[in-house]
Amino acid sequence: MKRMLTTWVGLLATAAVLFGVPAMAAGADLPDAVKKLLKPAQAEGEATVFGTTMNPRQVQMMNKGFNSFYGTNIKLNQIGGRHTRKRVEVIRALKNNVPTGLDVFWTSSPRALIEGDAIVKFDWSGEFGLPKSLMEGEYGIKTHDGYLTLMTINTNLVKPADEPKNYNDLLDPKWKGRIAMPRSPAPWVHYTYAWGEENAKKYLEALLRQQEVKMLARYPDVRSRIIGGEFAVGLGTDAWAEIAKGAPVKHPDVDTIIFGSRGAYIVKDAKAPNIAKLWGYWVVSPAGQKTIHDVRGYSLVSSKSGYMYNYIQGKKVVDVPFDWRMQNEARLSKTFRAALREK
Repeated sequence: MKRMLTTWVGLLATAAVLFGVPAMAAGADLPDAVKKLLKPAQAEGEATVFGTTMNPRQVQMMNKGFNSFYGTNIKLNQIGGRHTRKRVEVIRALKNNVPTGLDVFWTSSPRALIEGDAIVKFDWSGEFGLPKSLMEGEYGIKTHDGYLTLMTINTNLVKPADEPKNYNDLLDPKWKGRIAMPRSPAPWVHYTYAWGEENAKKYLEALLRQQEVKMLARYPDVRSRIIGGEFAVGLGTDAWAEIAKGAPVKHPDVDTIIFGSRGAYIVKDAKAPNIAKLWGYWVVSPAGQKTIHDVRGYSLVSSKSGYMYNYIQGKKVVDVPFDWRMQNEARLSKTFRAALREK
């Protein structure tokens, strides 16, 4: 028995090292604060997480991963769409005392939700013993490291010798008319932190005027049209799940990676706040990280079995801080939105 216990503890410790977060599973010792949520969460029955569009198989994987972790029978509704539009809808609904229908808002940009008093403060670290480094301000829990500045290429259209090694390589005349990116100012906030505002503006101007980059309405549109071969290079989206399936795309071996985290936030009028808290705790556990990695290729860069961890090795990494984003996002978004509209 002693040997079995030692082995189990060792496995948990290994998982914690791999992912950089506490290792828990159904039947293991959850923190008391988490245990107290299980019964009321089960009574709530179901919760809705807005964030990433998933197909039925992926939704099933999320449900299986979550319920296996806690030994529960709870339904997770995983829905997605345009975050900018949904934020406005949620804020407006709350102001008019209309139910939002959401419990968790899973996003890279909660600023508007914070300013609109649409999400609640929760001390994930203090309540659950999670690392403070996973906190997104006073509100959220960091779920994975984002992809707003990732570069994706179609391997049928780009020869290995021609693969971009850095962002400036995309200003080569050979890429004119062959690049797609989202019509969103969000990536440019990240570029500004890494390069400075003037350099980010100049780079965007060069892409728009000189390279005639194609702007698309949604981030997934960039990914799908790169996979389909309509464009050779895409900015602003990941393709880890598609790469794993054998799609003709890859993230080239560039010298610098710029990323900002994505987090989960509890919506103010959540009908299932206990499930929402359990979802946040689960998603940063080794089991939760494995699930979102299997579903969409998402992971924290500290998760050593994740695609992002492997991808950043040997590269310069620029992590855009949460506080900096919240302080500068509104002004910079306005600036870059105007530049994008001019085009």
